[in-house]
Amino acid sequence: MSNWKQNFLNELKTNPKRFFLIDAFGALLTAISLFGILAQLEPYFGMPKKTLYLLSGIAFCLFIYSISCNKFIKLNCIPYLRILIISNIIYSLISLGLLIKYSEKITELGWVYFILELLIIGIIVIAEYKLYLNQVRKLNTKI
Repeated sequence: MSNWKQNFLNELKTNPKRFFLIDAFGALLTAISLFGILAQLEPYFGMPKKTLYLLSGIAFCLFIYSISCNKFIKLNCIPYLRILIISNIIYSLISLGLLIKYSEKITELGWVYFILELLIIGIIVIAEYKLYLNQVRKLNTKI
């Protein structure tokens, strides 16, 4: 693994609050994309505008949660990280359910967007879960 990647991963292990910042950035990017781009170009993506607004609202709530965690958590991030992981999984399941519900309407471009989004969220959830397990192990060794 390249040196900068290893340094980045080590930084995340030593400062887990950064994960909340990364998640907040992703959630904000998703909210803006859904609300500001996909909803305005509904015919090109196929997902109904109301549905995109709903997903955008959920993503914005996740942004608020993640940025708040980054700002206000001082010590034990484990319970907050658990909530974030579960929330990201729920968002993904809602998105997947809506993809199935509107599968006849969604265009190829829409499929590409949502599959990429789900893959990225999946990668983030896996990384967050590894961090969560690492934090739990650290806590258990202190006890």
